[in-house]
Amino acid sequence: MNGALLLGLISLVCVIDLAPAFYFLRMANQADSLVGAAPQAGAVNPDAARRFARVLLMATPGVWLVVALLSFGVIPVGNITPITF
Repeated sequence: MNGALLLGLISLVCVIDLAPAFYFLRMANQADSLVGAAPQAGAVNPDAARRFARVLLMATPGVWLVVALLSFGVIPVGNITPITF
């Protein structure tokens, strides 16, 4: 596989992965703002939503960094053609 193609696809996946993270953060903040209201059936737990968003926001750059190292040949893999300039 070409390293540039791999890095491009994983970059797209990482950007798309950030959307649910910001969505869960927004849900958690919205749930915190309704503290005095009556509880609703199926309401989201703000702590769990914030924890999940934090995991996504921390794991996404790590995954991208590992794939970038693979794509540029810093971590050599037999089936990936590294990006050269």
